[in-house]
Amino acid sequence: MPTPEQSRLIKLCHVARRDLQLDEDTWRAMLMEVTGKRSSKELTVPQLNRVLGHLKEKGFKVRKPKAAAPAERRPLDSASESQKARAVWLLLVEIGTVRDPSEAALNAYVRRQAGVDDLRWVKDMAPVIEGLKAWAARKLPSAIQARMEALVQAGVVLPWRSVPELARAQAPKANPACFTALWAAWDALKAYVPKQAAQ
Repeated sequence: MPTPEQSRLIKLCHVARRDLQLDEDTWRAMLMEVTGKRSSKELTVPQLNRVLGHLKEKGFKVRKPKAAAPAERRPLDSASESQKARAVWLLLVEIGTVRDPSEAALNAYVRRQAGVDDLRWVKDMAPVIEGLKAWAARKLPSAIQARMEALVQAGVVLPWRSVPELARAQAPKANPACFTALWAAWDALKAYVPKQAAQ
């Protein structure tokens, strides 16, 4: 059974398919090109996000619901510390740890950590950011391992045999178990696509 986030992304991808008027063959070929699979039901959250990103590049625009929650209508805090927190939150979404990428969901996390309802009201962002990074550092190794295994099964020859080896290659001066090295490792894997998709 798909998770709620998978179901949401599958629906959104099919909205994009209708908007872009993709026929069945074109749709299946696109899925194969982007993920190496022919059905959206087989895709993980990161794979569905990649498909959605590809469809946006082709012209799909996500329409926000008219009755968006008031928190969603607030302008995003553009301070560098808030942007760092948001970037780690979206990474957690990408690896399937967090289901809801919205600012409202991030603010709910901030409320639990800092006791205020919005990033812009946090007096000390360090605990929020470090908490997110520690969370991601716990979850990234298994996400990276799963991605490496999927690529190998799809015929991709990777130059690394393990997550620590990949992390050390991307951040030689950092502890391979630290957030910085693991995020660099996750990003490095994005350059590798299944052989079928590369053809």
